[in-house]
Amino acid sequence: MGPYHFLEAPVSGTKKPAEDGTLIILAAGDASLYEDSKTAFDVMGKMSPYLSDVGQGANMKLVVNMMMGGMLSIFSEGMSLGQKAGLNGDQILEIIDAGAIANPMFKGKGAMLLKEDYSTSFPLKHMQKDIRLAVALGDQLKQPLPTAAAANETFKQAIKSGFADEDIVAVYKVIK
Repeated sequence: MGPYHFLEAPVSGTKKPAEDGTLIILAAGDASLYEDSKTAFDVMGKMSPYLSDVGQGANMKLVVNMMMGGMLSIFSEGMSLGQKAGLNGDQILEIIDAGAIANPMFKGKGAMLLKEDYSTSFPLKHMQKDIRLAVALGDQLKQPLPTAAAANETFKQAIKSGFADEDIVAVYKVIK
């Protein structure tokens, strides 16, 4: 029996990108298997970079989700602060969308947050798991991640509060 061929291909994206064929496929492992799979990846996703050795796809997913969780945590704090200061939530979103920090997540999750719509696209418990794993990877690599660690605590509080199966935007409920 010869050597086995393995390709990991975790994805970045949720239900809607999967339906639309716009996932980001994070492939790593056997290069020839990647080349053989590229046509299928192109149908399923908008991007499928080859990330080298097995493990790098998973690492990339942790990095991306860690940043997303941290961004969502500070976004929730800003939305809560702004509204408590008497600012209109829709105007906050409109101004953010016109400026340097405009991004699709703030636009989409902001609309959900204002409507108190926590219908699940990405379960909060899975985001907390990824942030926890990213912090553990940071520990292993001696890379301090104080902001990610703080976001992890906020997501853990959201799970403790019963929001584990709701969308990641439900982290707002423990911040507001």
